[in-house]
Amino acid sequence: MMAEGEEMLAGASAGEERERPMLERVQDAPAHSLALRASGTVMAQDVEAAIEAALGRSEAATGLVIVIDPDFDGYFAELARGLTTASLAHRALVKLAVVTDPGRMNEARLSGFEASPVPVRLFAEADEKGALNWAAAARRGE
Repeated sequence: MMAEGEEMLAGASAGEERERPMLERVQDAPAHSLALRASGTVMAQDVEAAIEAALGRSEAATGLVIVIDPDFDGYFAELARGLTTASLAHRALVKLAVVTDPGRMNEARLSGFEASPVPVRLFAEADEKGALNWAAAARRGE
């Protein structure tokens, strides 16, 4: 079930038989940023499809935040691969933030985010607002 202020972007909408969407857009993210909530099993193509649906052909500098839900299956390598591909396809993406439980930080660090052509920063879930603000600063060139 989606939380208030979120909409489905990938997973079930991509023609796959899943109980619920794996990526949901967080509607109350700051202007000039895109925030997606990841749950369940997220594959690289889910990430690419969600970002394409949200950004289209936009050329405006955008910061992306991926918020990892507690029920995320832990395929951080798939997430990293999808984010890297999307960053290459969308020059508007200029920075990426990943928000996760502190207990999963090491797993996230070792998942290939360093292959991204744009800066990736990890945030603890307690600092989700900080991640959103950091991503929103992309438009200002910060």
